[in-house]
Amino acid sequence: MTASLEAESAQLERILDELRDLVNPAAWQRVEQALTITTRLYGAGLGRALEHAVAAGADDATLCERIDADELLASLLVLHGLHPLPTDARVRRTAMALCEQLGCELEIVAVADGRLTLHARGELGGGAMSARVAENVIRRALEAAAPELTAIEIQGAQPAHDPSLVQLRVRREAS
Repeated sequence: MTASLEAESAQLERILDELRDLVNPAAWQRVEQALTITTRLYGAGLGRALEHAVAAGADDATLCERIDADELLASLLVLHGLHPLPTDARVRRTAMALCEQLGCELEIVAVADGRLTLHARGELGGGAMSARVAENVIRRALEAAAPELTAIEIQGAQPAHDPSLVQLRVRREAS
């Protein structure tokens, strides 16, 4: 998401947190109900807009690609369960891009019930810290591609062995 959209999203979250603290629990429950209904209405409107685009003759493949490339629209459609590409397709595409970017092999073991299980073959990164960084890069990319995932498990991730790294110990001299 662009920086301005991320800032607005964070601002909305802060405002909602402030409102929750300002009102009594019964009033907050009503606010949440109103927001839920509003979100459903906007989701239904987005769904109809997509139906009209397809009915007007928009090429399905081109439309899917354009929607998927638009980060804001794609995230809104995911929120409403309307994204034209299924979760597993977005996960596969992202995993392939990560393999090219990081020079690793990622095998998708399962995508079900909001859970993704990956198996990393070979080594990640160039040392113990690099492996953790690579794992975080993988998680963030997959969360961005499929925010509906509730859990991402990466199996078999092994740090690369780097013989050039030597652990040094400092001895303190007795005073």
